Amino acid sequence: MIKHNLKIFSTIILGFAFLIYGVIFYFTQDFSCININKAISHATLTISINAFFWLVFVKWIWKWKIFYPWLVQFPNLNGKWNGSIQSNWENKKLDPINITVEIEQSFLYLNVCLITEESKSQSIASVFNIDFERGIQQLLYTYNNIPKVGVRETSAIHHGSVLLNFKDFNAIELDGEYWTSRNTCGEIKLKKDMSSDKG
Repeated sequence: MIKHNLKIFSTIILGFAFLIYGVIFYFTQDFSCININKAISHATLTISINAFFWLVFVKWIWKWKIFYPWLVQFPNLNGKWNGSIQSNWENKKLDPINITVEIEQSFLYLNVCLITEESKSQSIASVFNIDFERGIQQLLYTYNNIPKVGVRETSAIHHGSVLLNFKDFNAIELDGEYWTSRNTCGEIKLKKDMSSDKG
């Protein structure tokens, strides 16, 4: 889930609608004799234009830096990330494991897929935790991990949670922690593969 500032969005949507209507009304009406039928038709046109603009906004425009953070308070994390995880299993007996993370994000949706040589994790739910006053900028998600069949005797299917920290809209590094239902936890470090940047 991605949280939005609904108060700001409501104000902007209504303000934009009134602005469009005002412009159409000004350029199409004869102020000496206002046509009521034409004024009503302006409302229909205004709704259509407004709806089209917000569809384009949700699809592409939300990614523009100009809207961060006053309107869109979360970064665009789309793309491929490379890094490692370090488990606390038996006092960090395991060497760091190389991972690839693929993030698919839209204005209303975010999916995280983490891949290692032995398993694949898919996010179940995700949310941004952002509080600029306290300097908190985080992505939190829960996941389901399914190891390959050949390693399930030693690595069972499990669930877990991840907390990743980032800085500002141009996030190119993520770091944080994870916890699993197998009573293990560890550290995660990621760096964005700029060649995979989906804009």
